[in-house]
Amino acid sequence: MSKKEFDAIVIGSGIGGLSCAASLAMCNYKVLVLEKNPFFGGSMASYTDPENNKWSWSPGIQWVCDYSNSSVDHKLLTAITGGKASFSPLDDECQIKYFPELDYQFTFVNDKSDLLIKLKSEFPDESQKLDEYFKILQILEKKSAMFSLPKQFPPNIARIMFWFSKTFKMLPHMDKSVTEVLDGVLKIENQKLRAILLSFSHYFGIPLDETPFPFYAYAQNMQFNGMYYPDGGGEALISALLTTVKSAGGDARKASGVNRIIFENRKAIGVETEDGSRILADKLISSIGIKETLSSLVPGTEQPSRLLQALEKHNPVPSLLELLLGFEGDLSTFGINRTAYKTIIGDPSTMSRNPTEKGWVCDDLTISFPSLLNNEYQNPEYQTAEMHHETRYEYFAKFEGKKDSDAYKQLCEGITKHFLDHLDEKFPGIKAHVAYTKLITPLDVKNFTHHDQGSMFGLDIQKAFNPELSPRSGMKNLYFTGEDLFSHGLTPLNGVITASVVTGKNLIHRFKKASKTLNS
Repeated sequence: MSKKEFDAIVIGSGIGGLSCAASLAMCNYKVLVLEKNPFFGGSMASYTDPENNKWSWSPGIQWVCDYSNSSVDHKLLTAITGGKASFSPLDDECQIKYFPELDYQFTFVNDKSDLLIKLKSEFPDESQKLDEYFKILQILEKKSAMFSLPKQFPPNIARIMFWFSKTFKMLPHMDKSVTEVLDGVLKIENQKLRAILLSFSHYFGIPLDETPFPFYAYAQNMQFNGMYYPDGGGEALISALLTTVKSAGGDARKASGVNRIIFENRKAIGVETEDGSRILADKLISSIGIKETLSSLVPGTEQPSRLLQALEKHNPVPSLLELLLGFEGDLSTFGINRTAYKTIIGDPSTMSRNPTEKGWVCDDLTISFPSLLNNEYQNPEYQTAEMHHETRYEYFAKFEGKKDSDAYKQLCEGITKHFLDHLDEKFPGIKAHVAYTKLITPLDVKNFTHHDQGSMFGLDIQKAFNPELSPRSGMKNLYFTGEDLFSHGLTPLNGVITASVVTGKNLIHRFKKASKTLNS
């Protein structure tokens, strides 16, 4: 058996894996990152059109929220990349949402205080309720550390912490769903205002009727604190994180899938890769998903029953449809801004509309223009756009193994036309500039993420309150990181939490201090 070349091995190179690897590197760990795909970065990775390399997208990054210099995520990324990661805000009018059923449009502003003023101006009769709404959000924002703190402790201690929080109601409305608070507590009666407040990200994986209000508030606070885009796109973040890993003597290998995690005397000691190589390390960290790790890499005899039982309580966050667009020519006459354009019908959080059915109408479609959002993009004659819709994998499961069939091709053509028609409604005449399209379906997402249900964001948001879904796997020397722990989206927090557990150090506190030094 080969000797140990690395202190730690991280399986998977998404934001969770790379932020964990970089955090360990900051503690002088020699880390090896192994990635199954032929590219690094997971949802941060870029896709370039294979025909002529004119257009490039980072399909997993439409934008990021709360990446001002004072935000926790920004501070952590600043520390673990040595200040190499930077973000620029979207326009002050950062998001335009249109509600066809109400024949109503609302433009969000990229500042929480200004947003409250605008909402109260537009809905003066609801002014007092809006004050109460923002007051609740402010209380939860001040207590935001309580969301992630239990995950840094062993499950038995985390269980007590969660019990204490719920019993003594440390977070407002922990026992209520989003709709219960808006309808029963705040009693929001204006349908337009209610639509606005319910229109935010539904990546929770469960309907808003079932989503605990504190998690919704956590996401709201992040969005209200501003929308940003990484300078240089996702590739710039990947490069910055890998530089930190390699600066401490570590390495990263793409197209290097793991066949299994090697156990000896009930202890994880290394991995066997797809080419048959055996690599040993003192610490093994998986960022590919807890369920995926157990089902594909860990022998059944090693799997903790309490972890298997915990996973039965959760479902994966649904998948997505995304149309990538490449334009040729000058788009300046269309009045496109550094803004997200969103159309919402009904309650998209239920994801009840089936894109494979005849007469389908998309209930939630977002348009963004990454070439305009990316401050470092320098090819104005070849702009890009992304059209994004969350949907369920089950609608597309009947086409597994049949992507070459005429029925699947016709379905993709129909969805693409549906999206393009919507784009042309928003920006009349822009279809004439479309020179390239690529539709990403849940089947493609499954192939990309290797998740059974093609989930881009791991398990549903209830995972955050489950003490068993922890960096500590219950198997000696094996740890978990990534979106199954606490938060999903482009956040380094999950990776830093796991690195804190591995090292036994409070790296969140350490990295906040380090970022302050770098910024000064």
